[in-house]
Amino acid sequence: MIAMHDSGLGGLSIWRAVRAALPRWPITYLADQAYCPYGPRSRQEIIDRSLAIGHYLMSQGATILVVACNTATTAAITALRRELPIPIVGVEPAIKPAAAASRTRRIAVLATQATLASERVQTLLDTHANGVEVLRRPGHGWVEQVEAGELDSPLTRQVVAEVVSPLLAQNIDHIALGCTHYPFLAPLIRELTGDAIALYDPAEAIARRVVSQLKQHASDSQADHCYRFITTADDAGPMARMLPILIGRHDAVESHPLETP
Repeated sequence: MIAMHDSGLGGLSIWRAVRAALPRWPITYLADQAYCPYGPRSRQEIIDRSLAIGHYLMSQGATILVVACNTATTAAITALRRELPIPIVGVEPAIKPAAAASRTRRIAVLATQATLASERVQTLLDTHANGVEVLRRPGHGWVEQVEAGELDSPLTRQVVAEVVSPLLAQNIDHIALGCTHYPFLAPLIRELTGDAIALYDPAEAIARRVVSQLKQHASDSQADHCYRFITTADDAGPMARMLPILIGRHDAVESHPLETP
C-alpha cells in the first residue's frame, strides 16, 4: 500500500499524480489537520509528528511512504529514512529544472517560510542555481485558503496577487511551486503571469519517483484502487467536504487523532 501524508490537504495534488500513474494501487492519505499548518512550527515538532505519522501508517500496511509536504520533507525526511524500514519519497521545490530551463537567468520559488529558510533549499540553490538569481517568496495565507476550499474567492485572489504581481516586473521566466498546496492555486497564478512564465509543479516527477521505487523494490499491487482518507482532526466533515472540490471525489474520511510521543 502507498501511504502519503501532509500537514493538510495540499498533498492531494501529489495524490492525483500518483493515482494517475498507478491506478491499480491502494493509497492511504493522511492529513495532519490537527497540526496544520506546519510552517510556523519548530523543526523538532515537525520531525516528531512525521515520525508518529510514519509509524502509524506502517501499522496500517504502508510499504512505501510519500512525504507529500515540502516543509515536512525539509525537516524530517532524514529522520524518517533512519527510522522506517520502507522506501521514503519526499517533495522539494523544482529549483533544478527551473534554473536549467531559464533564459533570463532569474526564477522565483514560492513556498512556506519554513521551507524557504531550510538547509535543504539552500543546498538545492548551491547545487543547481549557479549563475541564476532565485527570488524566494512565501505564499502568506495560501495554505489556509486551500484548506478552506476557497480556490477562487476575492480574498484568495488578493493573497495570490500580493505575492505574484510584484514578480511580473522582475524579469523571471519560471516559477517553482515549493508547497503542495500551491498547485491548487495555479489557475489564479496563471491569470496573472499568462504564458510568459512557466510554472513548475513537482507532482508528476514525484509520481515517477514512486513508480521507480516500487519497481526497484519489486513491489506489486495487492488490491484494486482502494483509497483511504484520514484526518487527525476530531471532525472528519471538513476534509470530506473538500475532497470533491480538490480532487473530485466523494470518499468517506476517517478521523484518527494522533498523539505525538
